[in-house]
Amino acid sequence: MFYNTETGDFGLTEGDVRSYFAQSEFLIVWPEPFAPYEPFVAVIAAEKPTHNLATHKVVEIAPKDTSDGWLQQWKVVKLTQDELAQIEAERLAAEQAAKDAARITVTKRQVLLALFLRKGIKADQIDAVINAIPDETQRYMARVDWDGAAAIESDSQTVGMLSQALGLTEAEMPDLFEFAQAL
Repeated sequence: MFYNTETGDFGLTEGDVRSYFAQSEFLIVWPEPFAPYEPFVAVIAAEKPTHNLATHKVVEIAPKDTSDGWLQQWKVVKLTQDELAQIEAERLAAEQAAKDAARITVTKRQVLLALFLRKGIKADQIDAVINAIPDETQRYMARVDWDGAAAIESDSQTVGMLSQALGLTEAEMPDLFEFAQAL
């Protein structure tokens, strides 16, 4: 990478340097290996400093003239509120994408057969769990969700509540739904 000592532009490529001189009326003969002519200087790459990726970023600043040559410089700066919000939005989107990818959707017939074949649980036991919900609104919503569903999603709230009440662990559910898919 190269630095223009006149303009202060840094992080320039060989192509940037060549194009600067391409507009010249003189024929430029470039040495091999490539070395820039003034006002450009080669910059010695330096590793970025370690930092907390959740709160800071590293930005390149103007190189420093040292006894060994021009040395690349870095500065650790705090992320802006917009950058923090973007990181959080990306994290939430990735989390949702992972949930969506893990979701298994089956018919109610498939889940009822899987529950019976794997765990001996019958439809009347599910009805009993729903009927035992003390809050009328929650009971009604669970009933509508269970009875009115053509498809059952492995990560639905109703499935979570029913599986817990029926003594199924969270670890068993993916296996159960994968089995249901095969039915």
